[in-house]
Amino acid sequence: MTSVAEVFRAERTNARAARAARAPRVPYTVRAALWLARRLPSWAAIRTLLLSVAGFGLLTAAAWTLHMAAGLAVGGISLLVLEALSGGERR
Repeated sequence: MTSVAEVFRAERTNARAARAARAPRVPYTVRAALWLARRLPSWAAIRTLLLSVAGFGLLTAAAWTLHMAAGLAVGGISLLVLEALSGGERR
């Protein structure tokens, strides 16, 4: 027959083992950062995209201030160049 103290000690030992085997909790912000890091492009790619789009946008705005037809022409050329830079394939 087992005593109450032995049962208590056995349960405490089991509880400690269960606590030690449990994986540490990962905060949701860390999980979100890891998820985004796997799916987003590198900073260099984002920087190149932003600078290209901003540069062509400023060129289009400058041409637009000269004349509406010049602005439309530069805007069209900018879109064609951005398409070529993005690696779009012809069908």
